[in-house]
Amino acid sequence: MSIIIGRNKNLRKLLEFQAEDKPDKDFIIFIDKNDNVETLTYKEFNKKVNKLANALLDLGIKKGDFVTCHLPNSTGFCLTWFATSKIGAIMIPTNIMSRPDEMEYMLNHSESGTIITDPEYMEMIDSIKGKCPNLKNIILYRAEEAPEGVLLLNDILKEYPDELKEIVDVGPMDVSNMLYTSGTTARPKGVLLTHGNSLWIGETMACEQKLTTEDRHICVLPLFHVNAQYISFMPTITAGASIIICERFSASRFFKYVREYGATITSLVATNVRQLLAQPRTPFDRDHKMRRICFAIAITDEQWDEFETRFNTTLHDLYGLTETLAPCTFTCMHAKRKRGSVGLPTFGVEIKIVDDNRNEVPIGEVGEIAVHGTPGIQLMKGYYKNPEATAEVLDENNWFYTGDYGKMDEDGYVYFIDRKKDVIKRAGENIAAQEVERVLTEHPAIVEAAVIGVPDEMRDWAVKAFILLKEGMSVTADEVKAFCAERLAKFKVPEFIEVVKEFPKTSIGKIQKNILKKRELEKYEKKS
Repeated sequence: MSIIIGRNKNLRKLLEFQAEDKPDKDFIIFIDKNDNVETLTYKEFNKKVNKLANALLDLGIKKGDFVTCHLPNSTGFCLTWFATSKIGAIMIPTNIMSRPDEMEYMLNHSESGTIITDPEYMEMIDSIKGKCPNLKNIILYRAEEAPEGVLLLNDILKEYPDELKEIVDVGPMDVSNMLYTSGTTARPKGVLLTHGNSLWIGETMACEQKLTTEDRHICVLPLFHVNAQYISFMPTITAGASIIICERFSASRFFKYVREYGATITSLVATNVRQLLAQPRTPFDRDHKMRRICFAIAITDEQWDEFETRFNTTLHDLYGLTETLAPCTFTCMHAKRKRGSVGLPTFGVEIKIVDDNRNEVPIGEVGEIAVHGTPGIQLMKGYYKNPEATAEVLDENNWFYTGDYGKMDEDGYVYFIDRKKDVIKRAGENIAAQEVERVLTEHPAIVEAAVIGVPDEMRDWAVKAFILLKEGMSVTADEVKAFCAERLAKFKVPEFIEVVKEFPKTSIGKIQKNILKKRELEKYEKKS
């Protein structure tokens, strides 16, 4: 049997094909935070990948072993991804804003034995490595010297041969990536994504975006998330195009880079759009080759119209989760665009809207979005070490239940309504309320906590915490924030703290967050 990705294909074969077919074509143009630029052709990138892959083999890393990549957008991130893939290892990309407690959990949960990181994160790694018994190897990117026992990626790229010394048997259903997703649990789940997932989404989005070898995608969203990996990077390499990777998003320099490097496509979230609209107008706003922008998270109609008119480009909405490889719906380039819709299901995907009993609802009725596909191709393979959680969302007929509310119109266009799960979406980052609540209730003065999202005009949602104090105890908002900042990534720390005397609860003692949310929305609407 064969499908769109063929048979027996993997990421190694894809890269090696492009390196042979387009050896001298620019593949990666990396712009670091200081505006330094590094350009690699397909051939050059493949040779560096082989060098790192050989080094990992010498460290004893085998097929199925986990390698943690704690790096920002960079050439080093991409090298790690494809070097691990070539030898059948599994990359775990971690959020560079993760705090020590979060990193410790992910390293121990995955039993990762190797981490590749930048010098600026070494203090954190040093603080937890004694608590991570499986962590044996540390490789430093962008460093000229290292402590004893720590390897330098620069030395590896100088000393190792650029021909892969061992061909590891890797199939499309073998796992290549594990991304931790917040979900609604106190601890993140490891989403297992295969070579087949990467290849399939690459083919799908290259077709949906109508990419050619002449396209240049400018990637400003973090590669440690599925959006940049599967909407930006995989379609680019699949089409044999070029990718401009920015270490950080800069609203003031974004269109300068677009013009200077000839970018034709990008992927943004609502925060980026608002930040770009907030920039001073210039005579060059429409002077570029950016013909389309993949886009996620709702903005107002006024912002949408202003953006497309001012910058002479089109926004193409989409919807998805890490478990569905980011886009499971997309407003493709040649299709009718319906304002408010996240588009049609992508190739090979079916979508239905169901009620609480998982029965399909009538057209136009709101229910839960369910996505059908093959695990390991259109859907994740499963959650690592968590068959129970996998079975809760993925049934025996390969329907994945997203936990998100949506509806479908008579033409099959999907409309995202709201997050059914208790997740706060802040500037493109998912924040599990229960994870923040877990940290809050570790504070010695707090007996109970509830965390919700409140409207934020720039970042979509802000984090607000309601806390109930232990009898006789007191604490200030700043003290609570400082406590959280030591245990959570910066974007997860509550911006607002409110002390309550009691919580509204159900008959079985559950906090009624819907009441808290309603109160906050009413306050917001009055202010507006």
